[in-house]
Amino acid sequence: MEAAAGGHPLLAEALLRRGIRSASQAQAFLNPEDYTPSPAVDLPDLSPAAERLEQAIQRQELIGVWGDFDVDGQTSTTLLVSALRRLGARVTYYIPVRERESHGVALPSLKTFLESGVQVVLTCDTGVTAHDAVALAHARGVTTLITDHHTLPAELPPAEAVVNPQRLPPGHPLGSLCGVGCAYKLAEELYRRAGRLPDLQPELDLVALGTVADLALLQGDNRYLVQKGLQVLRTAARPALRQMLQLAEVNPLHLSEEHISYVLAPRLNALGRLGDANPIVEFLTGAEGPRLERTAMQLEQLNNRRKLLCDQVFQAAQSQIERDRRLAESSVLVLSHPAWPAGVIGIVASRLVELYNRPAILIAAPPGEIARGSARSIAGVNITQVIAASRELLHGYGGHPMAAGLGIDPA
Repeated sequence: MEAAAGGHPLLAEALLRRGIRSASQAQAFLNPEDYTPSPAVDLPDLSPAAERLEQAIQRQELIGVWGDFDVDGQTSTTLLVSALRRLGARVTYYIPVRERESHGVALPSLKTFLESGVQVVLTCDTGVTAHDAVALAHARGVTTLITDHHTLPAELPPAEAVVNPQRLPPGHPLGSLCGVGCAYKLAEELYRRAGRLPDLQPELDLVALGTVADLALLQGDNRYLVQKGLQVLRTAARPALRQMLQLAEVNPLHLSEEHISYVLAPRLNALGRLGDANPIVEFLTGAEGPRLERTAMQLEQLNNRRKLLCDQVFQAAQSQIERDRRLAESSVLVLSHPAWPAGVIGIVASRLVELYNRPAILIAAPPGEIARGSARSIAGVNITQVIAASRELLHGYGGHPMAAGLGIDPA
């Protein structure tokens, strides 16, 4: 093992602690060129989803990509729109506006989306609990294809395909994919069938960005995709990301996953949390020019506002804990306030998790409205399962082991 670690005993010990016992495993862990990625078709329903999209491209049906407003959803949407367009597809897209709709597939917006002529709805980073949305689409003769990674409901919606890594056997290398990882594997299969797989490689920067931002476990194919995506990110080939790195004074040659977490992701998240994330697709796919520069500057300004709001909510949360020490002694921090902006409470929950080393749930509870909560967790505690134990008290919930959201009546 020490030889595989280049003669470094500390690295060899770290690999052993991660369960890596052989030189071949170590090489695959350290070097993406030595890792064999899993076939995309291992994901349940991915083959029929790819076949239906091929039909839509051949028939020139309008494909509507329905995304989400966090970084995982933004990158998923951008990747699918870009990849499908390059295959000759007719594509439109929609990302919900957080302030009005929250996560998921809201029926009023879906009705408008379908009225635009969409014939195939393709979700990304959302949809696995969208029973009513699938029923509405079916009633109008529209195909629904779901790609998502969030916790499975007791019964899957009756879509033509539900691509979700949580449907895989435990321990599968694709099991920890996030939304953009699922989107990439679907695009990978489409490009493999078209004999154009190398054309998809530039999109790996989006995969790395969304995967790290979504706190996905960097194991199996996730680790491989992030390693390959970082290689693409360091070339700064995508004009939008190059502009963002310039404004943040980051040299792309030295870019790491920490720069994703603390530089790129917060700026993109600020747009989704405080504004309308739909323009991000054209931003991330656009060429250099004044419009791109204006959007990059807007992200900077929103990120500054986001930091101010986060500081204010964090200080208020700390004050609650200081006034009631039972909160700090509890196994889960649960805090709420009517004036907290829902768009930033998830970020503050993450800061509290780091500070107190326990799961945290922050709830924005404006008077007369359904309270919205964001939860973050620690390793070994599946926060979505914890929340699900009280599902009868909730208006809805969803997420994955490390992060979740919920709706509840205000106290």
